[in-house]
Amino acid sequence: MIGRRCALFALGTLLILVLGVNIYFIRTIVESSSQKTYSKDLPVSVPKAKQDLSTSSQPIERNSQLRSRSIAKNMNERIKEEIRTLPSKYFKQNTSYSLVLERLMTELKIMPSVRGDIWNIPNNNWPDAHQLIPPAAPELGTILKILRQSRVIRADNAPLGTQLKLMLNLENGVRALFKPQWYSRDAVIRGPVYYGKDRHNAEIVAFHLSSLLALRRVPLTVIRKLDLKEIRNCATPALYTTMYQEGNDTCLYGVCHYCSPADPVCGTGDILEGALIFWLPRYLRLVKHRHPWQRTYKKNKFATWEVDEAYCDKVKDSKAYSPQSSSRLLDLIDTAIFDFLMDNGDRHHYELAQNNFHNPAVLLIDNGKSLGNPDVDHLDILAPLYQCCMIHKTTWDRLRLFSGGSLSVALSKLVTYETEMSDVPPLITKAHLSAMDRRLLTVYAVVENCLSRKKYVSNVILDHR
Repeated sequence: MIGRRCALFALGTLLILVLGVNIYFIRTIVESSSQKTYSKDLPVSVPKAKQDLSTSSQPIERNSQLRSRSIAKNMNERIKEEIRTLPSKYFKQNTSYSLVLERLMTELKIMPSVRGDIWNIPNNNWPDAHQLIPPAAPELGTILKILRQSRVIRADNAPLGTQLKLMLNLENGVRALFKPQWYSRDAVIRGPVYYGKDRHNAEIVAFHLSSLLALRRVPLTVIRKLDLKEIRNCATPALYTTMYQEGNDTCLYGVCHYCSPADPVCGTGDILEGALIFWLPRYLRLVKHRHPWQRTYKKNKFATWEVDEAYCDKVKDSKAYSPQSSSRLLDLIDTAIFDFLMDNGDRHHYELAQNNFHNPAVLLIDNGKSLGNPDVDHLDILAPLYQCCMIHKTTWDRLRLFSGGSLSVALSKLVTYETEMSDVPPLITKAHLSAMDRRLLTVYAVVENCLSRKKYVSNVILDHR
C-alpha cells in the first residue's frame, strides 16, 4: 500500500515537472516571437532605452508649453484689465515733459567754436559708473556733427558679431562702428521678435529715447552716408575683396558669421546709409554677462523664466542680482522697459564697464533688433518688471512725465532733428511712435498691478541711485 502511494506521488511529481517545462518553453517561444515582431518597427540604431526617453520627454515638453502659454495668458489678461482701470492721469498729457525736451534740444545745438581736444570730452570726461553721457552735455550736438562729418581713414570688417558691420577709423583717432541700412523705414518684420537683420534707424531712435528716459547708457549714434568709392580706397584687403560693382551700385558683403556673397548690401550708386556708433574708449573695460531672462531661440523650448512665475526670487538669491548688494537687477528692469518700448526682444547678453566703478550700470549697447513690428507688443520682454515687481524711482518718475502721448511727440522731435542734420528721410514711422505710446500704457499697468499686490509702495518703487 505504501509502495503504491509512493509510486503515485512520484508519477504526479513527474507530470507536474513535464508540464512546467512545456509551459516554460512555450512562453519563451511566444516572447521571442513577440520581441522579433516588435523590433521590426524600430530603427536599428535607436536603442530601446533611448526610445523610451524620447517618448517620456514629450509630455514634459507639452507641459512646459502649456504652462508657458498659461502664464503668458494670465499676465496678458491681468494687464488688459489693469489698463481698463488705469487712473485718468496716465491718459492725460503731462506738460512737464516739455522742460525735458527743451533741454535736450538745446544740447543738440552746434557750438560756434570747436575745441581742438573735443574728443577728450566723450572719451574721458563723460563716462562714469552710471552713464556714458552726463545729464548735462552742452557739447553733445557739436560732437555728433563731427561724428557725421569726420573723414574715414581706414575701413575694416568689424571684429565681433554675426552680421555685416564695418569698423571705421576716423580722423583724430576716433573709431566708430557702421551698421548699414538693410530695410526701408516702413518695413515690418514678422515672426519671432528676434527675426531679421539689424535696423540701422533703430540705433538712432534708441540713442534719443535713452536721453528722454534719463538712461544715457547708449553710445553716441548718428546717421552717416558713406561714399563707398572712398571706403574702397581705404579698405583693408579683407574688406576690399568683398566689394564689387553691380550696375551703377557699389555692393559689399563683408566678413562675419552670416556674411555671404549671396547676401550683399548695396548702396544707391556709391552712397550707403547706415548708423555710425561711437566706439567706446579702450579704458572702459566692458565685460559681457549672460542675461538672466535670455531666450532659448528654439521653438517649443522654453527658458526657466517662461515657465516659473517665481523665477525672479531665484535670480535675487544670486549675490550679483540681490537688490541689497547692487542695482544690477533694477538696471535690467530699466533695460526691459526700454527694450519693450523699442520692441527689442534680442538682448541675450548685457555689458558692464568694470573700471573699478562701484555698482556700474547696465549699458544699452546693440539696439538694432528693435522697431520690428509696430502692431505687436511682446509682453514677455517686460518679464523682469512683472516678475520682480520693482523699478527705480528715477525711472518711474521719468516715465510718468511722458503720459498721454507725450513720449511720441518728444521722441519725434529729437529724431527729426537728426533727420534734418543728416539729410535723410524720416527715421521712424508714425506707427512705431504710436506703438511706443501704447506700450508705455502697458508699463504703467504693470507697475500699478505690482503696487496693488505689494503691501508698501517702497517695495515696488526703489530709490537705489
